[in-house]
Amino acid sequence: MHDQIITQLNALSQGNETYAAFNKRIVNTKMPVIGVRVPDSRRLARRLAPDMSAADISELLTAQNESFDYVLLCGLLITHARLDDQMAINLTKQYLPCVDSWAHIDIFVEKKRRFTGEVWWDFALECLLSEAEFTVRYGVIALMTNFLDEARIDQVFAALRRIKHDGYYVKMALAWLYATAAVHFFELTLAELENEHIDAWTRNKAYQKMRESRRFTPEQQAVISKKRGYKLE
Repeated sequence: MHDQIITQLNALSQGNETYAAFNKRIVNTKMPVIGVRVPDSRRLARRLAPDMSAADISELLTAQNESFDYVLLCGLLITHARLDDQMAINLTKQYLPCVDSWAHIDIFVEKKRRFTGEVWWDFALECLLSEAEFTVRYGVIALMTNFLDEARIDQVFAALRRIKHDGYYVKMALAWLYATAAVHFFELTLAELENEHIDAWTRNKAYQKMRESRRFTPEQQAVISKKRGYKLE
């Protein structure tokens, strides 16, 4: 199965050498990038996943990680395979130590009703306390994607206050979450951003993302603009 998947990925990468070189810079991975485009990876995962068991995917994750594209496909298989929640979470725990790029997280996390359950909430909170940068990022992106709603927003902010990791990709994820939350919870989010537990870099980056967004009204942008007494490094 491993060799067949490698063959299929290589076939999908044919003629994409320029894209591969470009994508390697964008995703900032130390792994080889063979140049499989994300839509093609998703289609391959959807085609393979129905016939895959948790044991099959675990075996693929245990095999030699050939490339960035291979690792990403393993993540997409977890998302699309017919697994119960606990099996999927166990495989996600196996997947996260294999990743080395924000893209391995951001493409992997999808907005689906199944991911809004309590077991996924608990898993996201567990990830926030990890010492691994991309595991924490997974927790933040999972909360942003599936739990930024009226019922959970206060709990999301409370959970984020407990994060201790200072990694760049964690702080970027936090800024993205706050900017996204502000679209529907404007005053609440701005009040949260002014709390002292949020470091200046993350706060400023969140305001920058909000300024660059078209999802805010002119009145809201006027309020945001008053928060711009900063210079990001």
